[in-house]
Amino acid sequence: MADASRAFRENHGGPLFRSIDGDSIEIDRTQLPWRIVGEGQLPPMMFQLRLHDGTQESFPYGDIRRIRCRDAGSIQLETFSSPRTVVTIEGRHLQELAAHLGNALILWIEETDPRTVDRPEQMPTVTRIRVELLPKD
Repeated sequence: MADASRAFRENHGGPLFRSIDGDSIEIDRTQLPWRIVGEGQLPPMMFQLRLHDGTQESFPYGDIRRIRCRDAGSIQLETFSSPRTVVTIEGRHLQELAAHLGNALILWIEETDPRTVDRPEQMPTVTRIRVELLPKD
């Protein structure tokens, strides 16, 4: 058992995701299309969506019914609000965003300007945010 605990201490793991060529992915956290609460801050009551056309919409975390993340490129949020609303966030590398939404840590999410072409492929990107009101049953 002592050998197992020593092996665990010595091999404490590395990055969870690695690129195909074996180099670790270095991400500039200030360039992410979302902002999470700082350490020691209380979780926010609402999160804000910032669309590239300048529109901003806020939703309370208490209204979120379900978060569905599909293939790291699409997140769907269903709400209990009236009328029921579905928010679809599309992009790439969005697993971290889905996890933070589930823990109510997101302050805002921002759509990337479609004219931005110099964004690295491995950088998480929100290409489109769509808000749909569902018809009443």
